[in-house]
Amino acid sequence: MTFPTATSTTSPAPTTSSPAPTTPAPRVVHRPDLQGLRGVAVLLVVAFHVWTEKVSGGVDVFFVLSAYLLTGSFLRRIETGRALAVPAYWARTFARLIGPVAVMLLAFLGAMLAFFPPSRWNELLTQAWGSLFYVVNWVLAGQAVDYYAGNSAATTPLQHMWSLSVQGQVFLIWPLLLAVTAAAARRSGLRFRPVAWGVFGAVFADSLAWSVLATAGTPEAAYFSTFARLWEFALGSMAALVLTTTGAPRALPRHRGALAQVTGVALGWVGLAAILTTPFLTDPETRFPGTVALAPTAGAAAILLGGALAPDARAGATRLLAARPLQWFGDRAYGIYLWHWPLLITYLLLSTRDTVPVPVGLGILVASVALTRVTALLLAGWRALPGVRADSGVRLIATALLVAVPLTGAHQYTLLRDPAAGVERTPQNYPGAAVLRGEVTEVPDVPIIPIDADREHEWGDTGAPCSPGDTPGQLDGRGDCWVIEPEDGTAPERTVVVIGDSHAQQLLTPVHRTADAQGWKVISYLRMACRYTAESEHPDEQCNEFNAAARDAALATDPDAILTIGTLSLAEAPHEELVEGYEAGVRPFLDAGIPVVAFRDNPRFDHDMFECVETYGPHHDRCNPPRAESLLPVNPLEEVAARHEDLHSIDLTDRLCTETTCPGVVGNIMVYRDLDHVTSTYGETLAPDVEARLMRALGWDG
Repeated sequence: MTFPTATSTTSPAPTTSSPAPTTPAPRVVHRPDLQGLRGVAVLLVVAFHVWTEKVSGGVDVFFVLSAYLLTGSFLRRIETGRALAVPAYWARTFARLIGPVAVMLLAFLGAMLAFFPPSRWNELLTQAWGSLFYVVNWVLAGQAVDYYAGNSAATTPLQHMWSLSVQGQVFLIWPLLLAVTAAAARRSGLRFRPVAWGVFGAVFADSLAWSVLATAGTPEAAYFSTFARLWEFALGSMAALVLTTTGAPRALPRHRGALAQVTGVALGWVGLAAILTTPFLTDPETRFPGTVALAPTAGAAAILLGGALAPDARAGATRLLAARPLQWFGDRAYGIYLWHWPLLITYLLLSTRDTVPVPVGLGILVASVALTRVTALLLAGWRALPGVRADSGVRLIATALLVAVPLTGAHQYTLLRDPAAGVERTPQNYPGAAVLRGEVTEVPDVPIIPIDADREHEWGDTGAPCSPGDTPGQLDGRGDCWVIEPEDGTAPERTVVVIGDSHAQQLLTPVHRTADAQGWKVISYLRMACRYTAESEHPDEQCNEFNAAARDAALATDPDAILTIGTLSLAEAPHEELVEGYEAGVRPFLDAGIPVVAFRDNPRFDHDMFECVETYGPHHDRCNPPRAESLLPVNPLEEVAARHEDLHSIDLTDRLCTETTCPGVVGNIMVYRDLDHVTSTYGETLAPDVEARLMRALGWDG
């Protein structure tokens, strides 16, 4: 957040064309309520970052205030004929802003090397570079960072820098926009303010429309988008056009003055209420900015107008906002904002907690204030150095280099220490489940695979889509059909049908390897989030329709066996249950004399196991939850299978868990791609177990 001096004028003036250059600069009236509003905004940001997963709206308030002050400053220059000196403005502004950012980034770099796992370093260094050059919002959008995922140890400690990047970009664009608008007004013979109203009104309307559409369609990317935020700055600029004076304010008639007082008081309180209630009237699913951000931004604009109409009203919100405690926090808002988020994420990382106790949260606030003071002292010494204090441009470049040099060194270090260089993906380096089979006792020290960039490719190996002629008509639009056939074109020895959801899909990697080895044909009918079972109330109607269609298609195929997932793992106790209606669901196959294999589901956790390993490392207790808290002690399918001769249960738990834990990494391979899906890479190493157990269960091994 940028926090220029909270100054403004108190009442609007008649619009005039630009006077002669000799016109004196107007007197700027101090607005202490704006500094208090900053205090309110930063306290909202910290409170809702630390203790909730909600968006507070405080950042949106800062956007409005920043544009209001920037536009007001340039407006006074334009209408008094003074030079805009845009390059000098850029140098002064960014030299002032980059100092605290530089101190924070250097501290972050030390914390990253000391506490964060090396697997995250490249990503974090990229974000640090983006923060230094005020483009990290686009970096986060490109890395598909989900702002709405909330605060956790897996969250980047530089995520909060997105807003500073947006403001930095606006601080580059806005002076140019104002200068072009002023030039256009002069050339057309029009007064500046009407032209500026047209420009900022268009920016407001276009950006808001884009924000609404983008937030509805791609909310994660829209949150970080500069284009989806420009309307908030435009609103602040329009407020400046209303309230900034360049001439002597005119006295209002008594009756109009009284009306202005009442209106100002009402606007102030309504605006403050809109800001304070925004986070309480939303939930973690609410998407910003969109139309929701109109509440805090319009609230900020209302306070700006209310304070101008009734600056001294005893009953006004300006009195509250001018209170010393809020002023105190407003003076330190920039530093508090910079420091609170890295402190929060580092605490969550080191404590392995998902929540922050109230005393710790207050401690983060206190530490943020203390680091703000330390930052000020360090920068005072830095600015006093010969050469650095010469001018704003030199200070800006010197400060940027102060950060760029160690960032470059850290990046080179990560390249030099990259243990992945030259490591082949061989069974010796990546034994996976072979460790739990007892075939491997010593696992080499090589990088863990797959990496985060590969996660989207870690679903099961389904084979090829069924040809249109082979896709059952009743399945059309309800699910997907996939086929695996002998690669040499020979007639398959057997045909197996797999039915189910994403857990059935992940099973297809070892099933595919088994089919290749045995010369089988495998047909898969899959629908995500739809476990195969009989018709019931719990799956949605589309799932019931898919299951019925897949059942009919499988019966028509008359396969040698049906493969399904028969249990459902749960993140909470009792941790596992039979799929509701499962026995009734497979009965049509059993009645037709088709053997059914029911695989036991893999564990499901209450946190992302991939991110756990990335964040804490493979040996952390959090990434190795107890087996007793992952599945039931006894496979619930055993009792069901005992009632049917052709129903067979296969349990792979001993290839996913040890006797005591269910690790996130086995044999240098990530077992899970998220909180409940086995990676395809690990599935490859399960192929010998799946092949042997399938052949034995179906009696095809002899």
